[in-house]
Amino acid sequence: MSSLKQETISGVKWGLLQKLTMHPLQLVYGMILARLVTPAEMGIIGLTAIFFAVGNQLASAGFGMSLIRKLDRTEVDMSTMFWSNLMMSFVIGSVLFLLAPWFVDFYGQPELLWLTRVSSIMMFLNSSAGVHWALYQCKRDFKTPAIVNSITSIAGMPLCLILAWQGWGVWALMWQSVFTTCLNLTIVWWISPWKPQFIFSKDSFISLFSFGGKLAYGGILHVLYSHASTFIIGKFFSPAQLGLYSRGIHLTSTIPATINGILGGVIYPVLATVQNDNERLIPAYRMYIKMSTLIIAWMCMCTLSMGEPIVNLLYGKQWSGCVIFVKIAALWVTFEHINSININLLMVKGKANLMVGMDIIKKIISMTILLISATISVEAICWATAIYTQIAIIINTFIVGKLSGLTWWKQQKDYMPYIIWAAIACTPACLCTMTNWPIILQLAAGGFSSFILYFGGLHIRHDKAYSEVYELLRQKFASKWLPPLKTKSR
Repeated sequence: MSSLKQETISGVKWGLLQKLTMHPLQLVYGMILARLVTPAEMGIIGLTAIFFAVGNQLASAGFGMSLIRKLDRTEVDMSTMFWSNLMMSFVIGSVLFLLAPWFVDFYGQPELLWLTRVSSIMMFLNSSAGVHWALYQCKRDFKTPAIVNSITSIAGMPLCLILAWQGWGVWALMWQSVFTTCLNLTIVWWISPWKPQFIFSKDSFISLFSFGGKLAYGGILHVLYSHASTFIIGKFFSPAQLGLYSRGIHLTSTIPATINGILGGVIYPVLATVQNDNERLIPAYRMYIKMSTLIIAWMCMCTLSMGEPIVNLLYGKQWSGCVIFVKIAALWVTFEHINSININLLMVKGKANLMVGMDIIKKIISMTILLISATISVEAICWATAIYTQIAIIINTFIVGKLSGLTWWKQQKDYMPYIIWAAIACTPACLCTMTNWPIILQLAAGGFSSFILYFGGLHIRHDKAYSEVYELLRQKFASKWLPPLKTKSR
């Protein structure tokens, strides 16, 4: 499994470098932006986020995944998928463009007319780079996407802040998205050695669409569901409540989603190379679950314990209403990566039909829970997501258990010890928030004590996943300062 390990380390290295560069900048950017825009303005722009999400889903989860999984891909396959992807996004984007007046009437927000139309255009443009990025993943080149995404994200931040300072409100956020999308497309088309040819093969389309089309369908279904709460809150509650809800979820999920995204972008192309070798596939899969849970569990429990001082420090008093959403979200974000990794295994195994069937069942259940909760409060909607996450884990692990023997109970034994230990280790952090200490001291004392307890405990018990993460970080980032671990077999 050494080659898998080296490819994983390489992918994680570049993902971490990108995020370690970006997160300090995004933290400062978010602190400034929260003082320039209101929760209501943030809520309005949140109603358009689904269009970018659908575009990204078309680009990555459908045809892109088909190309990654097909080990004997040809130029005909790549060009066929490019034109198919472009046409699909054009049709969907055109429909959304024409439906923009309906969104204005539905929500009673005039700003949505051109916000929606601009978003639909960006969705179409964004899909034109889907095959390019998929080919970088095929080559396990994680360095190039990390550098390009960092450059474009950094470039868009000052533009948004200047426009927000000048009073552009929601359009400051929209023009940032437009600018970063266009810059990203320009760079990838310039540097990518692959360019589409005017080729379209019906046989190639049928072959790849039989897998990728189902993934695209399931992915769009998931996007629509994940944004359903946004639409419901925007319709039946106020834009300000939507802004608070969105900000709370964003604050809690940003770092865990980043870790999950880094591993997810690495896991699928790496495991796809050993899709028919269960002796290598299953141990690697289980280790991915343990390694990601090890980090995500501690971060989510820290956020749950210190949500109020974190919000007050980062965003100020006008955003204090999002604290409740931060804390509830921490309870389900802790488990989200489990579902993602299970889905990755199903994709690697090519079980697209199973995934579509599972998605239909899960979405029926989840929408029922969501609609019931929407009659109560915005907080209830957040709790509904927590309930659905656990239901999704049961369904996903049931199917994966049938295919690989990794049942729900076996997976619980893989990840639950980290979550339980993280909750215990973060108890002192919770106690720190009950003092009259300054906010900075509460966060510093709470974060340091939970870090020492959590990772110190894993170090003492020679946890295997901890040792893997430690060695990965030591070898790639801090070999001069961190000594090698003396591990023992468990």
